[in-house]
Amino acid sequence: MRYFLKNFRKVYNADNPFGAFPLWEYYPKTGTHVGTDFKIAVGTPIFAPANGEMFKVWFDKYKGNVGVYIFDYRKTTWGLELCHLKELPAVGKFKEGEIIAYSGNTGASTTGAHLHAVLHRGAEVAENYQELQSREDFLRLEKEGAIVDCFQWFCSKMKRKTKREKKSKAL
Repeated sequence: MRYFLKNFRKVYNADNPFGAFPLWEYYPKTGTHVGTDFKIAVGTPIFAPANGEMFKVWFDKYKGNVGVYIFDYRKTTWGLELCHLKELPAVGKFKEGEIIAYSGNTGASTTGAHLHAVLHRGAEVAENYQELQSREDFLRLEKEGAIVDCFQWFCSKMKRKTKREKKSKAL
């Protein structure tokens, strides 16, 4: 397991965090920023956080070029939705650390070059968005752990990994 961006913590956009409310201008159904933004230049490489598969890619009017990367972590399958990509990424299997996509500035809802990422438990991306019709739906899905703040999730996993590595080196 690794971060999907270099300088992950440094490029995190704390000005527009996961779950920010109210943002009716950009999210008329929920008023909620469903995702985590990272301030990075167009063409910045995005890495596979673990062995997995770029499962689905498409173009969305608002999200631009989108790719969903599927990977397993501790017996749970996760779908990492990556938006505003420079181009549609290649579908296929990747090993941890390989480049899976490049950041861009595509889609009508972008306000500048950045990566918008959403982590879906069970890789149920389409199902989660079908349910996501209001602020209350967002709060429920977040509470259930179906849609997760990927910044917090990856930071907590990498913190545990670092502690385990330090322990094993000390032995």
